[in-house]
Amino acid sequence: MELSSGIIFGLIAMVGFGLSSSLSPVPAKRMSSRDLLFFRGIFMCLIFILLLPFFLSGTTFSSKYILIAFAISVLAFIPMSTFLKALSIGKLGIISPIANSSIIFTVLFSILFFNESLNAVQSGSILLIALGIILVSINFKDIKNSHIFKMSSGIPYALITCILWGLMFALYKIPVMAIGPILTALIIEIGIFVISLFHILKAGKKINMPDRNTMTYILLLSIFTAIGGAFFNYGIMVAEVSIVAALAMANPLIATIYGKYVYKETINIQQYLAISFILIGIVALSFF
Repeated sequence: MELSSGIIFGLIAMVGFGLSSSLSPVPAKRMSSRDLLFFRGIFMCLIFILLLPFFLSGTTFSSKYILIAFAISVLAFIPMSTFLKALSIGKLGIISPIANSSIIFTVLFSILFFNESLNAVQSGSILLIALGIILVSINFKDIKNSHIFKMSSGIPYALITCILWGLMFALYKIPVMAIGPILTALIIEIGIFVISLFHILKAGKKINMPDRNTMTYILLLSIFTAIGGAFFNYGIMVAEVSIVAALAMANPLIATIYGKYVYKETINIQQYLAISFILIGIVALSFF
């Protein structure tokens, strides 16, 4: 069976987001999250500004939907902040799988807002991918040693991130269908950058310029994020948000494989099982 364009776009988005996540730890360890978001925002905006002239034929300038896209950028900034907050006080082995399970809420919101329907195979495939996403990064030892219901665990912030990411990715479809994938991505990135800049100015903080090597990493992760975002937007133009989002959010698969071969990280049995679940889900979603 031939792969649909929506499936192909979703898979490319998965690779883009996965490579971006894989590169992120390097600058994240060298600079503050505030500075990282600032320079990432500059690169992201420049990338989409440069791309926009080549995609004008599929772009419509509507003030109504540009404002909607900007509103989504405000929404997008909130889970970005809660995720960083969760990571700063919680354990990665708990925070990451909770936040990444946002696919469940994306599916629910897509059904609610856009009346999307999934058959049994598609539903089972998405659940399998979601289970794989959780298992590939969860650390059960961390759960035992955490105070789950306390803010100090970071888990409440991770849950907020999970729900709002799910809502955000579902809402993308509204401006994408009206003004086009590239303009939507540009407006949202401009919004996120403006909000982050406002927070920096309000706090009176100084922006520290990273060294050339770190800046290269920021540029590369921005490029891969832009690839992921653009192809995700194109995917939801031609296919259900639920399906494209499930593929795009399976990006921990790419990050895990990248970590094994680039950072020489060890993959345990649990992660191999998780990878199998994700791959089975992707294949089933793509061909059935």
